[in-house]
Amino acid sequence: MLLAVLAAACTKDADPRFELEPDEGALKIGLALASSPSPDDKIVIKIYKIAPAGSENAGERQLVRRYTSLGDVPQYLALVADDYCVTVDVGDDTVTASRTAKLYRGEQTFKVQAGLISNVTVDCKLRSTVVAVAYADSVGESLEEGYSTEIIAAESFDTPEDEIVPAPRMTFTQSGEGYFLMPQDVSTLSWRFEGVHPVEGSIAKSGTITDVKAGARYTVRLKYSKDANGMLVFTASVDETIEEFDDNISFSPDPTIMGEGFDTDIRYDYLSGSHTYVVSAQAAITQLKIAVGETVYDILSSSCPGVTVERTDDKNIRLTLADDFFAQLSGGVHSLLFKVVDADGGKIEKPVEYRTQGVNPLGDDDYDLWTGTASFTATVFDSSAASVAIAYREQGGEWRQTTAVAAGDGTYTASGTDFHAGKSYEYRLLLSSAQKGCTMTVAMPEGAQLPNGDMERWSKPDKAYFPYAQGDAPFWATGNPGSTSLGDKWNLTTPSTDIHAGSAGSQSAYLKATYPNAMGIGKFAAGNLFVGDFSLSGLDGMVDFGRPFEYTAKPKALKFWMKNNAGEINRNSGKPISGTDINQAVVILANWTKPRRVDTSNIDATFLDVENLDKEPGVVAYGVFRTQESAAEWYEKTIDLTYISDERPNYIVVSFATSAYGDYFCGSEDSYMYIDDVKLVY
Repeated sequence: MLLAVLAAACTKDADPRFELEPDEGALKIGLALASSPSPDDKIVIKIYKIAPAGSENAGERQLVRRYTSLGDVPQYLALVADDYCVTVDVGDDTVTASRTAKLYRGEQTFKVQAGLISNVTVDCKLRSTVVAVAYADSVGESLEEGYSTEIIAAESFDTPEDEIVPAPRMTFTQSGEGYFLMPQDVSTLSWRFEGVHPVEGSIAKSGTITDVKAGARYTVRLKYSKDANGMLVFTASVDETIEEFDDNISFSPDPTIMGEGFDTDIRYDYLSGSHTYVVSAQAAITQLKIAVGETVYDILSSSCPGVTVERTDDKNIRLTLADDFFAQLSGGVHSLLFKVVDADGGKIEKPVEYRTQGVNPLGDDDYDLWTGTASFTATVFDSSAASVAIAYREQGGEWRQTTAVAAGDGTYTASGTDFHAGKSYEYRLLLSSAQKGCTMTVAMPEGAQLPNGDMERWSKPDKAYFPYAQGDAPFWATGNPGSTSLGDKWNLTTPSTDIHAGSAGSQSAYLKATYPNAMGIGKFAAGNLFVGDFSLSGLDGMVDFGRPFEYTAKPKALKFWMKNNAGEINRNSGKPISGTDINQAVVILANWTKPRRVDTSNIDATFLDVENLDKEPGVVAYGVFRTQESAAEWYEKTIDLTYISDERPNYIVVSFATSAYGDYFCGSEDSYMYIDDVKLVY
């Protein structure tokens, strides 16, 4: 149990609320508990005035204050300048023998000087004597039940139990320890063991422990053993080694923090000016920090805007917080956590609350990257402000301003527009066109991207290549399962090590049109890569375009790298088209309940007409790129999205095909495309 009482070191005007007479000084007492005493513990604090040397009663003590609970001790105690002594008892000095109750006692002299606040440290040492009885296992094994050891604080057991002041005594029927308060002028403990042996009958042993000291431990050890002749012998020994316990109650307090002219337990609305705190400790202050959220200011080792430190001495600091400090804070309620440590290991963490004016931080729920809007809030309690507004901008851009309206209890709200994923924005509060509080910064999260858009993950469990690693959830698909039914050499889409300059990966997707044919069976197939799924129905393919996609922001385009060749159409079994083939890329954002199916056995009824996607049910936005121009070198292509609906989509389709009419088995066997690093642009 560690109990600490702090009296601040000498300093003038430590608290202007405390007034002293000209001949008075003060004792500033703060209480701190490292571990709480028992609710039953009695605490008595007495303060004595000591008669000065040379006086008639020099050295005599006159009781001037007495407190019997911690709650009664005042924070400041005015005393006439003189010499004093403080004594502290923790525990009940009327309980002279107990298994649990201990008594701690200490005293310390100190001097009170006029106009100053004095400090004192009191170490309360254990005054109880610890007595232990230790029974060896052989005692219980050899004797009948009912044995005991009695211990009394007296020179012998001849002291009658009914004497006017009974001697402290305690009986032990099993191993354990107890606490004795030795009577005045008594320094002997007497002990007596009694028991019954089933053969030898009654057994008694007794002895004394002399020169007993407070705060020491004594152990009576009892055992049965065999002597040299094989006879059972009962022996007793006393361990009189004085074992000083490190079991003090130290009135050596933790530091204290007080507001100069204000209550630190009340939240303040800060407009301007300064607030001064008095930080005091019993030993030299070695650490003083202020934590505001995740920001920690190390006051003693570095300078901080708006913070002034005045050391009265190494145990006392006046810390002033002014405008420049509060200007670093956002609007709203802030908890300033003072952390103080002194050289003796004393410490305190004291929270102090302020509400400051300024724009409040934007949280995840305060912006919507699909609509591109942000909802600002600000804290304003200055009634003199002629106007309230929020200014914001993309970092490095031009400032924009939006009017804020009162929402009650000092809160103002405003809306901002044109916020995009992956961008950083600055925002601040303007009162009467002047900035109040700090400029805040928020980084919008990146928008969601397509799995394996970098085309790095592939697998080939059998004949067909798949654009995802084994064990991955399928996202991209190809017509490979259909074409390779005639042999694995007919894969339409495969990984390639041909990559564009600056690529972070090592693979791309190679789409190659072909005419799978074995034993006269086969159809033209365009090289293809799409988000969705592919299955076979006989020799016909079932293409399910699209997969569910969680949009965290509103895409504005699709970007990818490609190089391509559009050959002359040489296969035309389903549509009367000739000339140069068409390489095609399509992106669709849709609100669907299931993928969009194309059945190659019934193309006319199920064909996805990319030239008329604005008429396709559920389409929210789309973009189409078609080219008949070949490119032997890699180039980056961006397809802008055209929005035709305000709905939020839940599906996405991205499709690449070497032949725009491949679903009709029409195209060129010379057509190919390389595709890499497919990304949504926000």
